[in-house]
Order: sequence, then C-alpha cells, then structure tokens
Amino acid sequence: MYSSDDKDSILKDHDKSLKTNAENYKGNWITISKVLPPDDLIIESLLRYYGIPTKLFRKDIPQFPLAVGTMAEVYIAVPEEMVEDARDLLENRPIEP
Repeated sequence: MYSSDDKDSILKDHDKSLKTNAENYKGNWITISKVLPPDDLIIESLLRYYGIPTKLFRKDIPQFPLAVGTMAEVYIAVPEEMVEDARDLLENRPIEP
C-alpha cells in the first residue's frame, strides 16, 4: 500500500511530466473545444488524467480582472495525434480509466 505522502508524490510527478510533455511538444495543436470557466479546468483535468497534454487559450485583458461572456471563453487544444482520443473522452465521459 502507498502512504498518502507517496500518492501525493506520484501525482505531482505525473502532473509535472504531463506539463513537460505539453511544453516540449513541437507538433500542431488542434482546438477541440470552446468552453466557459470552470468547465475548462474540469476538461483539462480529465484529459491530463488520461495522459493527453492540453493547452488552454484565454482572452486575457489586464485592465479587466473579471471576464464575462465571450471574453471568458477558453479554447482547449491538444496535440494533433490525440484529437480523436480527446474527443472520444469528452463525448463518452468515462468513469474508469
């Protein structure tokens, strides 16, 4: 059995690995969804859980700390090779990995 500290360490390493993969990916990124918060965080977590790197693109305007309506939209992109897998996950909403 893993202790809670071990589980936290494993999850942090896994998350760090996925972020590194997303940062180092040199191929094309394809937008798969346009959503409003907090759906962006939920979808990002789901895709990362299944090993799919994600990038979130927002329309940030520094003068307005609060985004409303179309200014709050978030575009979610994944590597071109993983578009089909990502769309399948979002359409089928799996419960188990």
